[in-house]
Amino acid sequence: MQNFKWQIIYFTINERILFMKKIVAIDLDGTLLHSDCTISSYSKEVIAEAVKNGIMVVPTSGRSFRSIKNQVQDIEGVKYCICANGTLVGNIQTEELLHNCKIPQHLVYDIYKEVKERHGFIELYCDNDAYVEKDTAPIIYDTKMGKDFCDSMLSTDVIGLSYDLLLRRGTMRINKIHVAFPDPQELREFAAKTAENKNLMVTFPSEYNMEIFPSGCNKDVGIRILAEKYNIAHEDTVAIGDSDNDVAMIEYAHIGIAVANAMEVLKEKADYITKSNDEDGPAIVLKKILEK
Repeated sequence: MQNFKWQIIYFTINERILFMKKIVAIDLDGTLLHSDCTISSYSKEVIAEAVKNGIMVVPTSGRSFRSIKNQVQDIEGVKYCICANGTLVGNIQTEELLHNCKIPQHLVYDIYKEVKERHGFIELYCDNDAYVEKDTAPIIYDTKMGKDFCDSMLSTDVIGLSYDLLLRRGTMRINKIHVAFPDPQELREFAAKTAENKNLMVTFPSEYNMEIFPSGCNKDVGIRILAEKYNIAHEDTVAIGDSDNDVAMIEYAHIGIAVANAMEVLKEKADYITKSNDEDGPAIVLKKILEK
């Protein structure tokens, strides 16, 4: 079955079923971004060409609005992004938010307190930005997620003092919580405990980090919102991703595509498999669509 998928994507992805799709949601880390956390000039050119030809290319990521905007703002025509795993949908050009889903406040503080007690890394996503405490930020480098990823993530974060008081007062209303531990076993234990709460969803971008967000909010929700806003049919949606947090949108989209470096759980759900992120897999898909 796996070889069959490879054959389809490489040789017949320009078949009629992919003719002029109107929304193409593309994950960033591990998908559109190369391993050094950059977007190739080739991918930028192809995305700009796709937009000019009526395709809404939507960067779709667990990253904050600010971080996504920083990555794609020089690609002409990219208007919307789906942020923080679908808890936010924003206009990159105006910074208007079309969708903003929050975690119940008391749950945020409980998670924050326990991660701090375990000496883990915690990043809080609030509206357009992500926040990290000054004493917590260095912990992310103790994981094995790679310096390029850590540098890229922290480069757009608001790094400040303790948020303990702000959280207890309810001053910060949080969309998503990003947690990481140097020890994968500790991450799994904490994740299992967190997932017991039915008001929360947990996904794993890697074995060293996890994302926590409100139940019912996911990347597929962002696609639905944009499709409804622009009267785009479900059959005109495509999603491309690489990890656990892309499963919902891959399953929802009319056509779900995994990059070659994707987690097995995503490859099993995908309709097709394209080349890896470092081989510009998403751009290859867009190019095939444009050829029709």
